[in-house]
Formats: sequence, structure tokens, C-alpha cells
Amino acid sequence: MSRIMRFAVLVASLMSLFAVMSSTAGAVTWHNSGSTTFTATAGAGTLSSTGASLACTSASGTGTAPASTVGVTYSVSGTATFSGCTLSGISTGVDCGYTLTGTSQSGSVTSGTVDVTCGVYQFGTKLCHIGGSVSGTYTNPVSGVGVLNLATGGNLILSNGPTGTCPLGNGDRGHLSALAFRTTSANPPIITRTA
Repeated sequence: MSRIMRFAVLVASLMSLFAVMSSTAGAVTWHNSGSTTFTATAGAGTLSSTGASLACTSASGTGTAPASTVGVTYSVSGTATFSGCTLSGISTGVDCGYTLTGTSQSGSVTSGTVDVTCGVYQFGTKLCHIGGSVSGTYTNPVSGVGVLNLATGGNLILSNGPTGTCPLGNGDRGHLSALAFRTTSANPPIITRTA
């Protein structure tokens, strides 16, 4: 093989290597340098509709935040149980599953959408289903406390449960008050986005 041919092969190989390195360098990676599981609590909150209002005095939650994710989004998922709830003057149980899908980060705040699905119970019977999404953020810990914020409003649709009629309405849109879940476990997630 002539010198010119060897040089051409070397140049082509280097260009191929640089292309691979450049595409890898441009990939978005999310890192969590804290714990991958956490617990949190929130204060009072309400969900109102055209028919009624569901008010709760507090909530407790759990969550899972992966150690790393390669991709444009980062998901934190978990459950929340609400306490001291009343609906139409009747003691009511509420439990939810949620997923925060982070799409951007500014400083220590990861922003995105929180998808929720909840059950509303009275006397052990599920009367209402709540499904939809709200805007949300997760703020990395300050003084050891991270905060998962759910914005007011949202696109939450109320529907009848398997039995009876939902007092909040069937097919109505619910309006959520802002909720802040503050981590209570040691070493909460510390999320960093790199590109």
C-alpha cells in the first residue's frame, strides 16, 4: 500500500472516530448524585371542580429517581397518599401515582410535566378517578431538602369510579392548588443535566 493510500485510510479513520465522538458528546445525560429513592411530605391542598371541592390537610409521598438516564427526558415516579380529606363534608381517602417527566434544567431546577392518576374513596369504595397532568418542577436540595412542586391548575379530568357517581363530576376538569412535596429522607436526589 502506497504512502498516499495509507494516509488516506488514516484520515478516513480519524474522521470516522471524530464523528462518533461528536455524536456521543452531544447526547443529553441526566445524573442523580443523591439517593435513588426518597420520601416527602406536603401541606394542605385542594382539588376543585364545578360540582364540589376536595380538601386535604396533608400528604405523604415516595419517589424513585434513576442514578442516570441518557436521553432528552428524565423521569421521577412514585406515589402519594393524602390525609385529612373531606368531600361534600364526608371523610375521604385519596391516593395517587405520579411521574415527573423533566425536559429542561435551569440551575438546580428540573422542569417538566407531572402525569397523575388518583383514586378518591368514601366508605372503602372508589367513587372517582382523576387522571391528567400538571406542570411541575424538582429543585435540588437546599440544606438537605429537595422540593417537588406541582403548579396550580393543570389538565386533570374527573370521572366516575367503578361504583356510584363521582361528586366532583364525571368528565369535569379539576383545578389543583399548588402543592410542594418536601423530601424527608436523607440524601435526596441531586439531579444534573449535561449535554
